Amino acid sequence: MKFRLLTVIFACHPAINLAWAQSSSQAADSTFSILNFLETIAVNHPLVRQIKLLDDAALAEIQMARGAFDPKAEAKFQRKAYDGKDYYNLLNPELKIPTLPGLDLKAGFERNAGVYVNAEDKTPAQGLRYLGVSIPLAKGLLTDSRRNGLKQAKEAQNMAAAEIQKTVNKILFSAAKDYWEWYSAFKQLENARLAIKLANTRYDAVLSRIQIGELPNIDSLEAFLFLQDRVILLNQAEQDERNSKILISSYLWSEDGSPMDLLTEAKPAIPETWRKIPDETEISAWIDNAKNNHPEIRKFQVKTRLLELDRKLAAEMLKPALNMNLAWLSAPNPALWYDSPVNRNHKIGFDFSFPLFLRKERGKLGLMKTKILQNKLELDNTTRSVMIEIQLSGNQIATISKNLEVQKLMIENYEKLLDAEIRKFDIGESSLFLINSRESKLIEARIKLISMETKLQKERVSLLYAAGRNPLMP
Repeated sequence: MKFRLLTVIFACHPAINLAWAQSSSQAADSTFSILNFLETIAVNHPLVRQIKLLDDAALAEIQMARGAFDPKAEAKFQRKAYDGKDYYNLLNPELKIPTLPGLDLKAGFERNAGVYVNAEDKTPAQGLRYLGVSIPLAKGLLTDSRRNGLKQAKEAQNMAAAEIQKTVNKILFSAAKDYWEWYSAFKQLENARLAIKLANTRYDAVLSRIQIGELPNIDSLEAFLFLQDRVILLNQAEQDERNSKILISSYLWSEDGSPMDLLTEAKPAIPETWRKIPDETEISAWIDNAKNNHPEIRKFQVKTRLLELDRKLAAEMLKPALNMNLAWLSAPNPALWYDSPVNRNHKIGFDFSFPLFLRKERGKLGLMKTKILQNKLELDNTTRSVMIEIQLSGNQIATISKNLEVQKLMIENYEKLLDAEIRKFDIGESSLFLINSRESKLIEARIKLISMETKLQKERVSLLYAAGRNPLMP
């Protein structure tokens, strides 16, 4: 009667039947590699697309800075007539051309006529052409705000590149960690299905031996309780695997910006290239590479160059402003410009100014020096932190990989113990309790192995991130 009751319970238990069906079915090979996963994110993820727009913005900033050197056409015209008198007609079209060396070229035409035009401004009736230049002789000779702005815009492009690298690495780092969580859940589900298959096989064997009188009926209850425990393990594993798939799907976007879902039959896997454990030589090379290529360090290096440009400009402002303005004059007649003697037809002048105390200029220079020192200290600290993080991750990987090998040997030994216990049970020298205990230890060891494999891969990603490297890089 007890035997029939347990058989009916087993047959009517939907979780057990479902688990058996899932463990016996073979899914098609549809491996979703982490490399394909990360490549999809690096191309289609909206946050990656958004951060890459920084490069376009940096190019626009450079174009704006170059606009300070654009030629400019200007024209002035004034006329006054009153009571039948032509007071004045003033016409002055001009073309100004700023240049990178700091010189300003000017070319234009000037015609001033009328009864009340100032004598020094009066021109011949046909007007005057002029070709001139403004030359800074002190402040502005080495650098000025225009040249400084263009250099800073170019450096800002390097800053944008470092920020893009940093953000993309961070997104891929988060995605890779979630991928390995999915890998862990998938492997735990496989382990749970195997465990329930073994428990079901043992339950059937116990029932068969009860029928022929080799075992007492109570053993069937113990076998069934063990099977029920495995059903609970399976249900939890299925939930964890479903949730991890949902999380993986949150990273998937199509080329047109539409969200995508992970295929039901998709399976994670560890690529062979990811199984290789970096040795001390490789980690030392990564440390050397990170000193100049880590995005966080690069940002501080670019900031140093930006501050240095501001410091040079502040130092330039300590000089007096002394500009020479020279113009070559010529009447608009058939004669060429070079026919007009320079020593007779020209205008020349000087502009000079100098603040006596230079408090504003000296304060700005002192501020820039302070900021440069602050940035250097931050750079030193960040560089040191990056080096330590790489070393810590490298040490962690080495320890986990060693423990992983020991854990594999432990599983082999647990399997031997279980096989031996089953043989002893078959000849009546062991009990179902001992077999279940051995099998529980084996399953726990496999669960721990999966956890260690996952931890190793996540630590490997952490090492890449600490070194400022993209997980898609070799």
